[in-house]
Amino acid sequence: MKILILSFSNNTVNKDSFIPNEKGLTLACVDECINLLKEKNTNIEYICMNKKNIKKCMACGERGWGICLEQHKCAMNDDFNEIYNSMSNYDGYIFITPVYFWEMSESAKTFFDRLKRCDAFNDESKLRNKKFMAIACAGGSGNGTENTLQAFDVFNHFMKMDMIGRLPVTRFNFEEQKEEMKECISKF
Repeated sequence: MKILILSFSNNTVNKDSFIPNEKGLTLACVDECINLLKEKNTNIEYICMNKKNIKKCMACGERGWGICLEQHKCAMNDDFNEIYNSMSNYDGYIFITPVYFWEMSESAKTFFDRLKRCDAFNDESKLRNKKFMAIACAGGSGNGTENTLQAFDVFNHFMKMDMIGRLPVTRFNFEEQKEEMKECISKF
């Protein structure tokens, strides 16, 4: 079993900020998932997407569908195609995003928008029916996790994958959600 974890946070906490932790909530979820997968002797790859060069979709070409609709790749030269192409090598995925302004992070929106454009209408998709879990991490007020998870529902609708978990994680429920993470990971 080979699982890819993609997180969409810088994974560092500004020590001069009001946040008292050494580690942000998103990275705490990444660490928890990695530990649970290691217990299952799973092959894991983790990518912090904020350290990758993923540009926003330019809706290029005729009617805004460049080569993505027909060739199932993006015309832009950044890190997207490499990550997208490598995704077929995995049995499942864990997507972990912080919640900003009641939505998934900007880097998550950018990546998932381009992924949908390249793969949602791909009859030979190698991602179709693969399992994934989505984790929305709201560290401040705790609000916005449901909106973020609804965006993953839309993603799943178009991608025709198998969402095995949608976890709203806040600083208030993190400890309880560890059990949910464990249950979801057992489904891989």
